[in-house]
Amino acid sequence: MVEIKDLLGRKVTIPAEPKRVVCLRPGALRLLSYIGETDKVVGIEQVETGGDDRPYMIAYPELLQLPFVGPRGGDNELILNVSPDLILTTYTTVAEANALEKTLNVPVVALEHPEFGNNAEPLYRSLELAGKILNRKERADSLIEYIRRTISDLNNRSLYVKNREIAYIGGIAHGRARGLNSTHPIYPPFIFTNVANTIKETSASMEYSLSGAYIDLEQLWLYNPETIFIDESGLDVCIEDMIRHSGWIKYFKSYNNKRIFTLLPYNSYAANYETALLNAWFVGKTLYPSEFADVDIIDKGNEIMDMFFGRPILNKVLTPNSFKSIIELKCLILGT
Repeated sequence: MVEIKDLLGRKVTIPAEPKRVVCLRPGALRLLSYIGETDKVVGIEQVETGGDDRPYMIAYPELLQLPFVGPRGGDNELILNVSPDLILTTYTTVAEANALEKTLNVPVVALEHPEFGNNAEPLYRSLELAGKILNRKERADSLIEYIRRTISDLNNRSLYVKNREIAYIGGIAHGRARGLNSTHPIYPPFIFTNVANTIKETSASMEYSLSGAYIDLEQLWLYNPETIFIDESGLDVCIEDMIRHSGWIKYFKSYNNKRIFTLLPYNSYAANYETALLNAWFVGKTLYPSEFADVDIIDKGNEIMDMFFGRPILNKVLTPNSFKSIIELKCLILGT
């Protein structure tokens, strides 16, 4: 047995070589999958079955064959049924983690699964700790270095661009598909590429939380951004919104210039960090074609998926709607 300190500062005594792991709450299983130790998972939350837009579930479909340990957060009896020797959890408190550990008599380690657009350090610390716990330090270090290097490259290419377009992201999912008014003021792909985010630029007081950030669609008309990106998870709802409000959306600069594009799903039981990075490359290539002229999105996507999962899954992550102009893709013609 060894003692570690988790992301909440708790001292936890864990097995030197954990063999039976359960991951609870949003993002915990994703973090473990990044470390490449899914073979140690002995049960999953039932919510993980809705993982069509979670690349880690696409990469490791064998996880779906495991027994359920309950809904989000788990069920104590079902957790004990799979006899874990370690529980990894996120979005918890010291009191909750201590109580779970005492009740189950199983070590509980708290990780963080943060928004990493404006503060990636908790993510790096979580990966470092997971790597230490699961004896995959080299793997964790290489992934952290790759993420740092990617963000730095994106930033360096876009930092000194003049005459930046103002862009908007809509359709961000929160528990379910959302419409055009669901946005993100600290959207990582925009931050990494120094994009002038419509919301950040015009409504700095708006705060983002797990419940989401929303604007009035009539306010979006006043912003009239040059480019709009749509999270693919909300594509159908966003198109319904555009048709419903076609009377004024048909005057958007982004609509008339065919500058409304899809991006891969960002939120699905917390953030997909790997798709956020790939989205950032597409955003950069779309808004700054000269600075990103050497970037091939498919090549970059294969590189990212291989780095995060070690499996060639890009063809399963992408859909016929991915990284497309929705006006051309859906033949979206609003009334004249």
